[in-house]
Amino acid sequence: MKKIVTILIALSLFATGCSSKKSAAERIQEKLGIEGIENISGSMSGGWVVTLRVRNETAYTPVIKTGEGDLYCDNVLTAHASLMAPVTIPKKGIHAVDVPLEIKLHNPLRAISLLMRLSEKKFDDVEIAFDSDIEVMGIKKHFGTPRVAATELLNKLGK
Repeated sequence: MKKIVTILIALSLFATGCSSKKSAAERIQEKLGIEGIENISGSMSGGWVVTLRVRNETAYTPVIKTGEGDLYCDNVLTAHASLMAPVTIPKKGIHAVDVPLEIKLHNPLRAISLLMRLSEKKFDDVEIAFDSDIEVMGIKKHFGTPRVAATELLNKLGK
């Protein structure tokens, strides 16, 4: 009887394990993430640089080729950001990565509030919508999201 119970338990564990297999893309995505925002600096005339602490536990070096997004503060479109140059994410480790952005303001007063929140790493009532093109080993992938809470996006990206 014990052998039958043991075999049934083993079979159920095996079946559960087989049904929960993750795709290669899901496994890679788990090994990439944003650990935090290190710094935000710049000016309206010269562009802005957001320095992210990025975790890449893969043997690949992804490159963000293009990117743009809209930032909302208190449910109001506040700014549009465009990637000024490709961004390379080094492989194997946690690295500080500079993301150069050109910013166009839609609402300067909200932008001041947004900048204060971001510099204090407070993301309440901040939403983001973005589109980007990422390349890894010659394979291009479009990545983006419709308008979503910044806290939710950072959680999905690994923060």
